[in-house]
Amino acid sequence: MASRLVGRPLQGERAITVDQTNQSVIVADEVVVKWLLPPVLAPHPGVELLHHIAARGFSDMPQFLGVEQRDELVLAVATEYLPGALDGWDWFVDDVEGWLHGATPLDAIVSWAARMGALTATLHAALSNLQQGLVAARTYHLQAVDRLDDALRIVDGDVGRALREMGPAVREALAPLAGSEVLVAHRIHGDLHAGQFLRAGDRLVITDFDGNPLADSAERRLPQSPLVDVASMVQSIDHVGRIVVKRRRPDRAHAVDEFIAAATDAALVAYGPVDRNLLHALRVAQELHEYRYAATHLPRWMYVPAAALPALLPR
Repeated sequence: MASRLVGRPLQGERAITVDQTNQSVIVADEVVVKWLLPPVLAPHPGVELLHHIAARGFSDMPQFLGVEQRDELVLAVATEYLPGALDGWDWFVDDVEGWLHGATPLDAIVSWAARMGALTATLHAALSNLQQGLVAARTYHLQAVDRLDDALRIVDGDVGRALREMGPAVREALAPLAGSEVLVAHRIHGDLHAGQFLRAGDRLVITDFDGNPLADSAERRLPQSPLVDVASMVQSIDHVGRIVVKRRRPDRAHAVDEFIAAATDAALVAYGPVDRNLLHALRVAQELHEYRYAATHLPRWMYVPAAALPALLPR
């Protein structure tokens, strides 16, 4: 497949050995082929986005090379391989630890958060005319309350008890979404977190436009408020800090809180003007998603929302 797409023979392949929904291989250190498990009925939502943003001149992504398709099913997606690229769960975590060790100034790592915010704004500009529409803020309120109810039901132990104690404050934090606001909507990335920001040298790109892996193709095609992406992106910067504290420097939690505050603010300033009240509520909703995801798919991730959600609530 990769040889056909680039128009010449390619030799050698190796698997990408990280937790993922699909199976990816690197071919000849030039092409990443992601085999979809299971295959997706054409047209593939992510491929639709890639075609659209490429046509709009968005180039801050690995080059899209093509798909393998049979019997109206998309079996695989091929993109450019960026040698030496790391995703944000690696490069950003390493940067924060480097700052804690005195090897990197805080301003330097915060500047990467600002670049994430600016790049998100550029992506949304490219997507702004793809399925333009409107969405009621109440839609996200109902969704968030469902997430909270699910989390209260399925999260147990000390984390579950703490979540139940926070329940009233969480509902209050979600209240801005319960109003009559109608939000501008269009297609968005749908799964925009630190792991989707690849860094190779000084180059920063966004990858993996497949959308929410827990949603079906029809849901991934729905227009949504770009604030959903912004909330996910900003909270993932917070999550970088939680990872550093949990896995590497549990003795520096207060310092990491300083990084989180500076970096999330820099990302938002770089993104541009937004309704901060609605965004804050969507950030809370994102953490409720993280609780449910951890409880049902990745239990070792539970410490992340357990630390990130209280930070969003009044003390």
